[in-house]
Amino acid sequence: MSSTKPDRQVRISRIAGRYLVFDIDDVAYIRRNHGICAVFTGTMPQNPTQNVFLGLPVELYAEEAKLLAERKAGYIADDPADHLSQLKAMDTSARKAYIQSLNVQRKNAKLVFDEAKTQSLAKHKDKRKAKTPLRDATDQVSLPDGDALFDPLPAQPAKQLHVKEILPAVTPTTSNALIVPTGDHPSIEVPSSYPLYKYLNVRGYFITPGLRFGGDYSVYPGDPFRYHAHYLANSYEWDQAIPMLDLLTSGRLGTAVKKSFLLGGRDPAAKNRDQGDEDRQADGDLRVFCIEWAGM
Repeated sequence: MSSTKPDRQVRISRIAGRYLVFDIDDVAYIRRNHGICAVFTGTMPQNPTQNVFLGLPVELYAEEAKLLAERKAGYIADDPADHLSQLKAMDTSARKAYIQSLNVQRKNAKLVFDEAKTQSLAKHKDKRKAKTPLRDATDQVSLPDGDALFDPLPAQPAKQLHVKEILPAVTPTTSNALIVPTGDHPSIEVPSSYPLYKYLNVRGYFITPGLRFGGDYSVYPGDPFRYHAHYLANSYEWDQAIPMLDLLTSGRLGTAVKKSFLLGGRDPAAKNRDQGDEDRQADGDLRVFCIEWAGM
């Protein structure tokens, strides 16, 4: 799905054993170029009390983080330790330069916000002028005193239009420049299903957690925003005995939700067959099968 020479490296922050991506540009990059959707885990600044629509950061599964690291499209950063070490290692000139860069970013953000505020005020002012009703001719005819049925109401003061200021809802990740990629590649512990995940990702499939369908992965032929899942995937060891009841229940479950049940495993003793493509190389030869329950 991706080239062997990535045009950028995504910073994957490892915090408390979780792999997080905070930059929205990185999130879009790994989704478009590597078929990695991840899971949004942050709150929405406009409505932080709800948990239906989530925002940044996104959490990568261990399989996704390892795949990006193997492709050299991302690097693992131990955020708590790296931030402290980089800040302590700065000399006076570097610290002043960093603070100055933050001030420049703040001024630029303020200019953009002020310009947007000015345009919003002008837009509301034009709408207010357009909505001002024309005075009817009958309103201009004054009646003699005492001829009116009711006493005239006192004139109401003109209401002033208050435009609500929309404050910025996204905090820039200003610490990106502090943590730089290093030559160290910390080990990432992945589950035994990683070969199956990589096998499917290399062939252009998008993969999301399959817990709600009773499997390891839900496999999509393209972006989940455009397609429904076609497969419910489970990974097994090469010599693992699979109970027939599991095959029956998984096959029926997959068919019930309009999906095929996909199972796969790798032979650790087999040699790599795809030597020309790094993405197609695996630790062993992987075989996959699909099961559909007919007659439902």
